[in-house]
Amino acid sequence: MRGPSHLVSGFLDGSLPLPGQDEVDARLTELDRQLVRLLQADGRRSFAGMARDLGVPEKTVRRKVNQLLDDNVIQITAVADPALLGFPVMALVGLAFDGGQAVKPLMNSLAELPAVDYAVVTTGRYDALVEVLCRDTAELLTVVHDTLARTPGVGSAEVFPYLQLHYQEPAWDVAQDKAAPERTEEGEGAQAASLDATDRHIIGELSLDGRLPFQAVAETVGISESQVRKRVTRMIGDRVLRITAIANPRSLGFGMQVWVAIRCRPGQGIEALARLLTKIPSITYVVACAGRFDIFAEAVCRDAQDVMRLIDSEIRTLPGVERTELLMCLDLYYRAVRPAERRTGDGA
Repeated sequence: MRGPSHLVSGFLDGSLPLPGQDEVDARLTELDRQLVRLLQADGRRSFAGMARDLGVPEKTVRRKVNQLLDDNVIQITAVADPALLGFPVMALVGLAFDGGQAVKPLMNSLAELPAVDYAVVTTGRYDALVEVLCRDTAELLTVVHDTLARTPGVGSAEVFPYLQLHYQEPAWDVAQDKAAPERTEEGEGAQAASLDATDRHIIGELSLDGRLPFQAVAETVGISESQVRKRVTRMIGDRVLRITAIANPRSLGFGMQVWVAIRCRPGQGIEALARLLTKIPSITYVVACAGRFDIFAEAVCRDAQDVMRLIDSEIRTLPGVERTELLMCLDLYYRAVRPAERRTGDGA
C-alpha cells in the first residue's frame, strides 16, 4: 500500500496539517491532554472553570489552550447532524487508485472537493474512503460519477449510500465511556428537532470557531447576543449540536484508527446490529448503508492488540454478523461541516 506509514489528522480550513505522532507526543504535556479532554466534552468551557477543575492558574490554562489552537493540535468546532444542515443525502465512497498519481497530492485534491468532509487512506479492498454530503440524489450522482470517478489517479469508485447515520462521536476520549448518561445515538434528539435559517447561520459561524464570542456571532447573524445564547443552548439541549475539540487521536494515545465493513447475516436486523455496535467503547461512528456491506463502523484503538480484541472479541461475536473486512487508516483528512448554501429556486 502506498502512502505515509503514520496517521496524520488535518483540518481543511486553510490551516496546516496537524503534526505527526512523534512531534505531538514530544510537545504535549499531561496538562495539555487533560485540557483537550475537557474541551472535547465542552468546547466552550470557560478558562476559569477548567482552571478550577485542574487546580492550575487561569492564565496557565488560557496560554495552554491558545497554544494548542495556534499549533493546530486541536480545532474547536460545531458538530451537527448533516441532514439538519441541508445534506440529507450522504454516502461513503470506496476508491481504488490506478497508480497514475502520487497518493498524497491525490488525497489533497479529493479532500478539497466541496462535497467531501472526510477522507482517509486505507489498506485492504479500497485505497481510500471518502465521505460525501449532498443536497439530493442528483448531486450525489454528479459528485461520484462526474467528479470522484473522473479524478486523475482514481481507477474505480464503489458507492455506499447512507440509510441511517446511527452514531457519531468526534471526541475520541469521550467515545471510550459509553456508560455516561449523556451519551446517546446521533439523531435521537434530532428526530424531534428542526433548525431554521438563523440556527444554521449560527452553526456555520461556530463551525469555523467554536469559541467565537456570542456577541461576534450575533453581529454577523443580525440578532441579539441573548438570542444567540438561547438558540445555542436549545440546540445543545436538543442534542442536535455539540461544540467540541477535534484532535489528532494520537495525541490522546490512540495509535490506530480503523474502519470495519460488516455484512449482516440473512434474517438478522441491520438496525439491531448497529445499536449493538454503538455500545462498544472503541467505536466512534456507525452508519447503515446500501451496497456490498450493510454497516460501516469507525473505531480508534491504542495499538494492534487493541484492534485484534475489537474485531475478534467484540464485533465478530455479535449476533447478526456474517462477515467483516478490516480497513486500517494510514492518513486522515477532516473538515467541519457547514450548512448547505441555498440554491436558486430552493424553497424557504
